[in-house]
Amino acid sequence: MNKNNIHFEVKMTSEVSKDDELSFLELFNFIFKEDMNSLWFDWKYRQNIYGDSIHVFAYDDIKLIGIRCFWRNDLNNQISYQPCDTAVLEEYRKMGIFSQMSKLALEKSKGSFIYNFPNENSLPANLKLGWQIYKKRYLTLSLKENDLKNEEDYIDEEYLKWRFIGNPNNKYFYSNGKGLSYLLLKRENGIYYYLGNFNPAYNDHFERSSFGMIFKYVDEKTLLYNIFKNKSVTVYYDNRLDSKALPNIPMNKADYF
Repeated sequence: MNKNNIHFEVKMTSEVSKDDELSFLELFNFIFKEDMNSLWFDWKYRQNIYGDSIHVFAYDDIKLIGIRCFWRNDLNNQISYQPCDTAVLEEYRKMGIFSQMSKLALEKSKGSFIYNFPNENSLPANLKLGWQIYKKRYLTLSLKENDLKNEEDYIDEEYLKWRFIGNPNNKYFYSNGKGLSYLLLKRENGIYYYLGNFNPAYNDHFERSSFGMIFKYVDEKTLLYNIFKNKSVTVYYDNRLDSKALPNIPMNKADYF
């Protein structure tokens, strides 16, 4: 291992070759013990309704040792990216490779808005690098239909078709409300997470939920949070060139859903 041999390439999705893609998938699957394939890569990146994402590749000579993506996932007609699909081979960690990939991605995304949903382990590192907390959300049990009627959670049709109907890896469910349907992600043992509401004309693309408990994230601390300490923190890095109001960041934009 020679640090002088380490170099980086930054590419937009339209510049990513098939060989780049296959190397990306090989490294991703090796590190995360997953089995993602080109169908997933095509859906998430090449068929993205917003346009190109940003991909940073780290190499030791010709060997791919790290990847970092800024996934195009716009907010309120604002060009926006969400960091995800990041991996560095274990023997190359603590060498500043992650930080350098992040720096290059931020340079490439100048003029856009960056947001993320880090876990408790990575949150301190985000804040240290200049990210700011947008909102803390707390898990609660939804006991009545009115709990699921937030207009901010409405999923427009184009996004619904690409992000959820077209997703080759996740299966989604729905529950009917009055004039709207509720998009749900099933966890286990009859537990569902509420992702948003949508036009019932698209119900046939999802499976109707069976009896179970529906959980959602809210802005205020809840009894459930006091017991289980389950929360989600949304952070942002304002990489725009002019100051504007922050765009709304709904939970259904999270990569892990």
